[in-house]
Amino acid sequence: MQLKPGIKLLSEIECVGATAEKGTRVNVRLNGWLSKGEPIDQNTLNTFVVGGRVLIPGIEYAVEGMRVGGTRKVKISPHLAYQQTGVPGIIPANAVLIYEIELLGVE
Repeated sequence: MQLKPGIKLLSEIECVGATAEKGTRVNVRLNGWLSKGEPIDQNTLNTFVVGGRVLIPGIEYAVEGMRVGGTRKVKISPHLAYQQTGVPGIIPANAVLIYEIELLGVE
């Protein structure tokens, strides 16, 4: 699987369910960490339209091509996350993020 530049696939468990594509509504479970291991987002459920710019671009791009029941662990560069702004008190500026994404459903 070739992901966009700025996203590195660390691990993947593939399944055979419906595929998440741009424009589809998906349900995901997210676990996120800063690159040094500090948790930032744990066991969070989200529903969004892929490509709808609801979540950070790195997560939305990483979901594309996943199948229901599958998981991906990805490393996301700052330019596809919170860039030089960060999230005050939570995510520092120019932070590299690690996310584990589980695709729960595609509508």
